[in-house]
Amino acid sequence: TGSYPRLILQFELRRNVLYFILETYVPSTLLVMLSWISFWITLDSVPARTCIGVTTVLSMTTLMIGSRSSLSKTSCFIKAIDVYLGICFSFIFGALVEYAVAHYSSSQKCAAKVPEEVRGILMRPV
Repeated sequence: TGSYPRLILQFELRRNVLYFILETYVPSTLLVMLSWISFWITLDSVPARTCIGVTTVLSMTTLMIGSRSSLSKTSCFIKAIDVYLGICFSFIFGALVEYAVAHYSSSQKCAAKVPEEVRGILMRPV
C-alpha cells in the first residue's frame, strides 16, 4: 500500500553485575563464614565468641544499609538483594543466638551436676 516513514528507538540497558558481586555478595558471604568460625571456639571463651558475633552482626547491618543507598529509590518494593542480605543476616544472628542457647544449656547442666550438699555450703551466708 505504500512506504511509510517510521522512527525506531531501541534501548540497551546494562547492569554492572561485577560491582554488586564485589561490593555486596562476596563480603556478605565472607561475613556469614566468619560468623560460623565461632562454632569452633570453645564454649568457655565467652569474649571471643561474643566479639565475633557482635562484629559480624554490625558489619552485616552496615553492608545492608550501604547496599540500599547504592540502589534506585523504590521504597515499596523488595529487591532480590534485600532478600539475600536478609537471609545472610539471619544466618549471622542465628549463630549468635545459638551460642547464647548453648552457653545457657551448658551452665544449666553444670549446675545440675553440683551435689546438694555443695550447693548448701555455697549458698550459706558467711
